[in-house]
Amino acid sequence: MRKILFFGLIILIVSCQQTKNKEVKQSNLDNKAYDIAWDFYEKQKNDSAYIYFNKAYSELIKNKNKHQAAKCLINMAFVSKDQGDWFGSQELIISSIKLLNPRIKDERETLSSAYNILGQSTHELGNYKEAINYYQKAIDFSTEKDVYIINQNNIANSYRYDSQYDKAINIYEELLKDKTTIENPKEYARITDNLAYTKWLKDNKSNVVNELNKALNIRLKENDLWGQNASYAHLTDYFSNLDHKKALDYAYKRKQIAFENKSVDDKLEVYQQLILLENPTNAKQYFEAYQKLNDSIQLERNRAKNQFALVRYDSEKNRADFLKAEAENEKKKNDILKLYILIGLLIVLFVFGYFLYRKRKQKLEQEKVLEVKKTELKYSKKVHDKVANGIYHVMSDIENKSEFNRDEILDKLEVVYEISRDISYDKIDENQQDNFAEKLAQLISSYDSEQVKIYLIGNDKELWRNVQDYAKTEVFLVMQELLTNMKKHSEASRVILNFKKENQQIIINYSDDGIGISDLKPKNGLQNTVSRISNLNGDVIFETENVNGLKIKIIFPIQ
Repeated sequence: MRKILFFGLIILIVSCQQTKNKEVKQSNLDNKAYDIAWDFYEKQKNDSAYIYFNKAYSELIKNKNKHQAAKCLINMAFVSKDQGDWFGSQELIISSIKLLNPRIKDERETLSSAYNILGQSTHELGNYKEAINYYQKAIDFSTEKDVYIINQNNIANSYRYDSQYDKAINIYEELLKDKTTIENPKEYARITDNLAYTKWLKDNKSNVVNELNKALNIRLKENDLWGQNASYAHLTDYFSNLDHKKALDYAYKRKQIAFENKSVDDKLEVYQQLILLENPTNAKQYFEAYQKLNDSIQLERNRAKNQFALVRYDSEKNRADFLKAEAENEKKKNDILKLYILIGLLIVLFVFGYFLYRKRKQKLEQEKVLEVKKTELKYSKKVHDKVANGIYHVMSDIENKSEFNRDEILDKLEVVYEISRDISYDKIDENQQDNFAEKLAQLISSYDSEQVKIYLIGNDKELWRNVQDYAKTEVFLVMQELLTNMKKHSEASRVILNFKKENQQIIINYSDDGIGISDLKPKNGLQNTVSRISNLNGDVIFETENVNGLKIKIIFPIQ
């Protein structure tokens, strides 16, 4: 993926070089700001580069040089995307597109670059169908063959991430027939690797090792470090269930390349791979390194987002002040009238919206009270019918029989216990929904002990942002069920829980090194797990082939 972004940068660099040639007649300030921005970017000082691109944009837009101003916005969007501010990148690209005229040839090429970056940011946000549309627009606005190949590959990658493997494979195969691809070793290796990896994702029994090694050998010959990183990542995945030693060797090779490339995202990914592949001692080491790096990345990206937002705010504020002063000189009275009308409409809309909000809130509160009463009645009936009656039945046996079988009575009490436990699991404290990631982490850590080490990956606040409360409740109970069963039956010493979000789905990978299960007829807690996930329109997959211990994959949509 990083390789794809790099090619997008090449397109922008070419565009900006052309810009410099056309700006000879502009003021020294314009040229200086733009040149300084690129000097900072080449030194990987993204904060300063962003600020000076913004300065250049402000001067260009004042001079009504929309095309060059749009290029500045595109460069700022690229910086934002690299810093993980994908929403900010989208906003900047959309603003740049509004400044460009598709009927002008030079501006069409600039539009192509804009849509390429918009596709990348949209892809990173998981909106693969929209990303594909933007990549196609990038192709439509350009006549360059390289642009076509780059964006076709991006389209295929988005199809792959969206699990539409056949569509992705068809595109990769067509690209490999193209003369331009064949004559470019790095591009040929990239597409060959993507094709092989996609075939394996479609069918993990596919033998694609020759194709993967072919791509790797080309990348080694070309000294393509970003390409080597991708090859080692794919080879690690390919051998993870076939040859543990080879998978581990490739993971360590990828780790070396990731550090050489100074790619924090690749470091995170290889840490996750090593956690799953290494022994418990080393896995703990990499888990701690993962946590530390992830926290550092989040802090840095949040800082960058805030800084970029402030820069954009100041710029837009200054621009707004400039436009306002200019407009007031020409049509002050008309603008004031329009302002009054707008304020009046906003007030009307606000009042109307406020009454609608109050009415809806009252309705929701009433519905909530009713639902609480229904729930209380439901649980009261369950306790009366199932628990109380069961206990009464046992008491009757003890009272009415002069002699009774102790084990039989204990078995009946065990049944009553299981029933009461299931009833208690049907509802979770409403406070559990606040700070869900933290509460879930507390639950999981309570099962950690000297005998069983539990490693938790990917459980952060952002993961649960759009997940409904009832789904969180079910997930909480599922984790409780899984870990209780693990504690009682698995004899495991290590448990790994990996949470992630893909394609608007929550994916939970559970694995332990215990005795596993002898058949696929889970009882008690595992049966409850399947039932609860089914209620979320999800699936529970038990891995049985070439697996030591127990591996479970849980998938459900974010509704």
